[in-house]
Amino acid sequence: MDTWTSIKNGREAFGDYLAQLTPDEWSKPSLCAGWSVKDVAAHMLVIPTMSKGQVFRAFAGSRFNLDRMNSKLVGKLTAQMSTAEIAAKTRDSAASHGMPPGLKLPGIFNELAVHSADVADAVGKPFALPTEDYVACLDYLKDVQPVFGTKKRVEGLALQANDTQWSAGAGPVVSGPSRELLLALAGRRSAFDSLTGDGLATLRSR
Repeated sequence: MDTWTSIKNGREAFGDYLAQLTPDEWSKPSLCAGWSVKDVAAHMLVIPTMSKGQVFRAFAGSRFNLDRMNSKLVGKLTAQMSTAEIAAKTRDSAASHGMPPGLKLPGIFNELAVHSADVADAVGKPFALPTEDYVACLDYLKDVQPVFGTKKRVEGLALQANDTQWSAGAGPVVSGPSRELLLALAGRRSAFDSLTGDGLATLRSR
């Protein structure tokens, strides 16, 4: 897999998806608490459109608080850009290889996979990346603790995708489609309803 090519393809497809949303859909609450669909789509433009220096200055200006920085950047972008401009910019910047400080390529891929689902599941209109994209993100996210808290969330559980040959961990099983497994690993509780297994109750409790 060429990860950058997969990211480019996914961003282009997501830009096309956003361009079809109605005003009411843009204003719906996303799966990210406190953020609308427009907020999440604007947030997704930070990585491909802002330089490392711009992101670092925004981080420093937010007293090195990631949540505060994200909130300020989202507020700025949503005030400056219309929904049509956000959709167009999502597609136009798809080939960007921008990498903010502290975030490596697998993390950039994960941002696309998780946040595009945050939008699509809130809107209720299907959007999905290729299964292999979700598998690549699962391989990354299962071991991540900062921000997502995933490593502790899945500790002692066996994760199994039922739409492809992917598994990780040992213990009581949590099984489901790769996309929904990824969302559950990222802490999106709405994904639990698509999962099964003896370990699901444990995962729900964490």
